[in-house]
Amino acid sequence: MSITRINTNTDALLAGANLSKMQFDLSRTLSHLSTGLRIVTGSDDPAGTGLSATFKAHLGGISQAIQNAQDGLSLMSLADSALTSNMDVLLRMRDIAVRGASTATITTAQRVTMETEFANLKTEMSTRAAAIRFNGKVLFDGSLSSRIIQIGPDAVAGNKLSIVMRRVSATNINGITGTPGPSLANAHVSGTTAASAINWVQSGINALSNLQTIIGSQERMLERMVNDLNTEHTNIAAASSRITDADMATEISNFAKQQIVAQAAAAMVAQANAMPGSIMKTLGIT
Repeated sequence: MSITRINTNTDALLAGANLSKMQFDLSRTLSHLSTGLRIVTGSDDPAGTGLSATFKAHLGGISQAIQNAQDGLSLMSLADSALTSNMDVLLRMRDIAVRGASTATITTAQRVTMETEFANLKTEMSTRAAAIRFNGKVLFDGSLSSRIIQIGPDAVAGNKLSIVMRRVSATNINGITGTPGPSLANAHVSGTTAASAINWVQSGINALSNLQTIIGSQERMLERMVNDLNTEHTNIAAASSRITDADMATEISNFAKQQIVAQAAAAMVAQANAMPGSIMKTLGIT
């Protein structure tokens, strides 16, 4: 500016504008340092803000999918344990049937006792079918088969697991096919029927073994899915961090620079405001 013009101090205005800009930048850097974020408001990075929201939604979906898969694992673990107990029941029934088939060495009184235990084991099988529950849902009445576990963040077919959890009771043990399996209702160890009971119980053991294979396979699949989801979560979180998180070393360097420039700008405002003082001296005003 010309120092002979005093109505408009353009140097002071320019220095003030620069000071205002540096104070704005200083305030933004302070917000980055205090939050640890590179994007505090949408104006920090408009494009990055939209991408960050997408990543956050995806990360939330992955976290919930991991929880779903872990719940599924808990369900399968309970089912696996219950089937093992059912197998113990069937194996005991088979032992009784094999012993009962030996008609030459078993007394009538002993056979009555064996039939009583055999019948109690059949009742236990049916009772367990209705009693074993996960979160209020009956596991082995067939109602859970084809139910869905959401094991991914998106609504696509690959993110849905249709589980197999078939009926298991003394009157119906479904195997691989899912069709009605062997019934133990008519199996007895009294009289001459013990030999036939061996075959009935063995059929039940085979069907239950097949179902154990299915449950075990689903359990392993869910374990692998949890591992995959955890890996995906880590990678997406890292990508999101590169967009949203502040580089603290860079921000601290910016803060130091902005402080110095802001102080210099403030000093220049004072200098620019003092420049019209020379006119006062020209006018003889002190």
